[in-house]
Amino acid sequence: MRDTDSRTGPDIAGRRPAPRPAGSLRAVPLLAAVEFASGVLQGGFPILLPRLGERLHLDAGDLGLALGAEFLVAGVAVPLTSRLGDLYGHRLLLRITTVLTLLGGVCTAFADSLPMLLLGRALGGFLASWLPLEFALLRDRLGEERGSRAVGPLVGALTVGSTLGAVAVGGLGASPAATRPLLWALAALPALTLPVVWRLVPESVTRARGRIDWAGSALLSLGLALLLCSLAGSAALPAAATAVAAALGLALLALFVRQELRTAEPMVDVRVLSRRATAPVFVLSFLLGCALYGAQGPTLAFQAADPAVTGYGLAAVPLQLGLLVLPQTLAAMAGALVADRLARRYDAARMLALGFALCAGGYGSIALAHAAFWQFATAGAVTGFGAGLGLSLLPGLLIRRLPAEQTGIGTGVYNTLKSLAGAAAGAGAATVLDRLLLRPGVPTEGAYIGIWLCCALTCAAGVPVAVAVGGAVSGGARAAAQLRPERPATDRPAAERPAHGREPASAGQTSSGPVKSGEV
Repeated sequence: MRDTDSRTGPDIAGRRPAPRPAGSLRAVPLLAAVEFASGVLQGGFPILLPRLGERLHLDAGDLGLALGAEFLVAGVAVPLTSRLGDLYGHRLLLRITTVLTLLGGVCTAFADSLPMLLLGRALGGFLASWLPLEFALLRDRLGEERGSRAVGPLVGALTVGSTLGAVAVGGLGASPAATRPLLWALAALPALTLPVVWRLVPESVTRARGRIDWAGSALLSLGLALLLCSLAGSAALPAAATAVAAALGLALLALFVRQELRTAEPMVDVRVLSRRATAPVFVLSFLLGCALYGAQGPTLAFQAADPAVTGYGLAAVPLQLGLLVLPQTLAAMAGALVADRLARRYDAARMLALGFALCAGGYGSIALAHAAFWQFATAGAVTGFGAGLGLSLLPGLLIRRLPAEQTGIGTGVYNTLKSLAGAAAGAGAATVLDRLLLRPGVPTEGAYIGIWLCCALTCAAGVPVAVAVGGAVSGGARAAAQLRPERPATDRPAAERPAHGREPASAGQTSSGPVKSGEV
């Protein structure tokens, strides 16, 4: 289906119209400022979560459920808002998701009970839609090449904002009385970005034709919500109610798959998930999402626990929680920066396997030793570097295995799976913390150790899958080359002729070119 430009008419051969740079370059620093605010929100709120739980008398399982609700909404919102942006304008959807994020921040700041907190974090899940919408807007306004280069400042601003947000909120939140004012300060950030996205950022001009798969969206949302409730409520609800909710959730997800296979314009192209070349990459994205996001809430809760009361924990105040995040964040940045160079030198699949192995080692070391700050900082740095390798290399490996016309669909499925993995892992962690209790409302130390060991095993399971990805792709490339009839060198276009008498590397070899970075 071809895109159309509201001013120039249909494009040629499915390509976007010529870029319109006038007034578009200024959008890059403006959107970078928006992403800086997004980073502060993403880095600052988790630091306040343990203190907020204390004020609302919530246990660690409830806090894990709150994060799971946020990931659940993010997993559904990203593909839905991206498609709506293609149809009606990316700036319009950026405005809407900014307003929804603002409402989520207000609900969180007002929260005096678990339901209100869940509502606030669910609305906060729309924050995940900002970056994909901004990427699409820049590609439309600046063209593919300049739009891709403009992604770097946005990701950099997001990373810097996340780091500074964790440290600043931690430093200012030393007193329990500062929790509510800081929540209101975070809630004000989307309000500050609204004038930017409402008045200063230009709208995309290319429009796709088609419709929204509302049936698929509803089935996916309801199915995942029921599964989340069955996991999170297993400790409080009767076993029969939990079983019914889980069964209904699975049935709705089965109907969702059937709907996506039948519709011409699916919300999530499930066929992409089952292809031999791409399925292992999607499995790895799901495993990495489970490991990274499933342990976030429990780790913060453990670090904030007072050993005089629970027998474990670090009694960390918000500033210390923010500082404990720094080694992992900085190591992840370092891993992402060197991932491309290492992949070209040692093979992308091997470096991806190394990343999963480092994550497994980091979580395993936390499970074995977690009585001092330096143990969390060291293990966090190891896990962060491995995660940086994985998050940087996985999108590039996926893109190289997809047809050019399905790159957008494939990366959308990748990001959706990663968010849904966080929702599933968060709900699972909440279940463990609710069931393994030292006394009412206080999980045992073994519950946290179990979560870290599950994360370590999850990452360890990704190591052989990553190794197999490299072998399968190389073998597939050789088989494809054998099936293609060889043309004499003199009959080939100049660009395809071997240089200096050597044949070019196969598509499965990393030496054929740098690994592209996808949207993370």
